[in-house]
Amino acid sequence: MTTIIANEISCPVCRATDSSDLPQLPKDYEYQVAIAADFGIRVCNACRSEFVWPRPTLDQMRRMYPDNYYAYGTEMGSFWQLIYNMWCRAEAKRMLSLCTKRPLHLFDIGAGDCRRFKAMGVGEEFKFSGVEMNEEMAAAGCDAGFDISPGTFEEFDQTGRAGTVDVLTINHVIEHVTDPGETMRKAHSLLADDGVFTGRTPKLASTGHRYFGRYWSGYHFPRHLQLFSKESLELLLHKSGFREVEIVEELNLFPALSLQNFLLGKLGLPLSLEGGHSRIWTLLVFLTAPLSIFDYLFRRSDCMIFVARK
Repeated sequence: MTTIIANEISCPVCRATDSSDLPQLPKDYEYQVAIAADFGIRVCNACRSEFVWPRPTLDQMRRMYPDNYYAYGTEMGSFWQLIYNMWCRAEAKRMLSLCTKRPLHLFDIGAGDCRRFKAMGVGEEFKFSGVEMNEEMAAAGCDAGFDISPGTFEEFDQTGRAGTVDVLTINHVIEHVTDPGETMRKAHSLLADDGVFTGRTPKLASTGHRYFGRYWSGYHFPRHLQLFSKESLELLLHKSGFREVEIVEELNLFPALSLQNFLLGKLGLPLSLEGGHSRIWTLLVFLTAPLSIFDYLFRRSDCMIFVARK
């Protein structure tokens, strides 16, 4: 691998300028957006995180997400809806365990159409709010009675809201932002004293990253602008002012999507996709479930959960 030191290219995590091109660039196997051809991926030789370069503008970011993007209100089907509702109820218990205040003010970055809020419950234990880049989804959340601001978190005006949030969630979004450090610092400002910042993100150095390579679902190219190792994520959280940082493995479905990418990209199977998933998606999940469980148990999972306190 040839190292190129370029002052104008700096790692979004550690700001080092020593980086190199990823040898095998992934493709957009899920949505095939044309704008993907304008970007590449760099590997930071200092903290080993990976990042999309050049960094896209907000207009370019919006063009990376087609109307049928999986997070934009796609119907799950009865089986997956049941699984999702069970996950949301477990997540609600986890959120309530992180903070004693009631009602707990939970702010979500990337709230979508607020289906998670609805599944978690809207009783006296929670006060929900958030921000969503897709304006139609933000409007749907508002129509459902939630305080959802349209736009990206970078655009979010927190005037009058600083220090008001008890728990701030960012599930599979921190890897989508142009400046993760600034996002974390803004989250820190929005939280009340002793407030909790928690989220999920793909993890480099996982089994899937190692063996699937360019077909690894964690790349989700070009939408995942930043990929972290456990060490680089912890570094950035501390640099952003957080304390009591804890990062743990999460059981996830990434191997199924990695296998789908492999079938599409390597073997060239003509799988038709809807919302990023093929018709054999459920089969792929069951086929890769043993790998998901094995990686989780041996701390080689494709995904990690972080919890940090202000």
